[in-house]
Amino acid sequence: MTSAPCAVLVTAKINMRGVYHPAYLLHSRPFQDDKLLLDLLLQDGGRVRAVARRPSKKKGGRSQWPLFTLCQIQLGGRGELKTVLAIEESSVTVQLQAEFLFSAFYLNELICRIWPADAQSDGLFSLYQQSLHNLARFQGDPPMLQPILRQFEFALLAELGIAVDFSSDALGGPLSADTCYQWHAEQGFMPAAQGFLGADLQAVAAGNWYQDSLRCAKQLTRLLLKPLLGTQPLTSRALFASVTS
Repeated sequence: MTSAPCAVLVTAKINMRGVYHPAYLLHSRPFQDDKLLLDLLLQDGGRVRAVARRPSKKKGGRSQWPLFTLCQIQLGGRGELKTVLAIEESSVTVQLQAEFLFSAFYLNELICRIWPADAQSDGLFSLYQQSLHNLARFQGDPPMLQPILRQFEFALLAELGIAVDFSSDALGGPLSADTCYQWHAEQGFMPAAQGFLGADLQAVAAGNWYQDSLRCAKQLTRLLLKPLLGTQPLTSRALFASVTS
């Protein structure tokens, strides 16, 4: 069964008096003439939206702040929309290519779409950072891509208070390897004539990845994410489609 959605979320209180916050840029878009509207992931503040001036081309040789780079950011302002007072890159950009790069965009978009602004989390920042490093680490091992994504999705849902209980079904009994189950929101896995095979669910829980367990995990996470994402398609998924088409 699952716990109540968003049960672990509390409003983040950010100390902004000259403090630099470890942060990743998740998304940016133009805002007014010389500014950007940023979605930031702060180590101690969850997802925060802030306005920043465009970086100087004379200093950085670019017009955008870099993605997939650990930064130190100083914020100002008391409202929901903060102001970036200073930003410094504190590590080199994680270098990703092809589907691993698209997957990193997917992580960013997923957080921006389903994580409430200014909602505190003890584990979201480290989850994102570790997943980003895993994408870089296993670029030479393409079969690892799907497990990294599925593990991120399940962990993100758990941070939101939507943790999947793979140990028992909705009736309180243990999952049986040769039984099929349907997923029911707020209840969990219910024995059914067809659906997710118990053996595959047990493999997902154990991190035992093979073709059927990966298919099972993908179908389950999409089922869980659908009500959070709504009807608007994910832009990052179109990147994968452009490669396979």
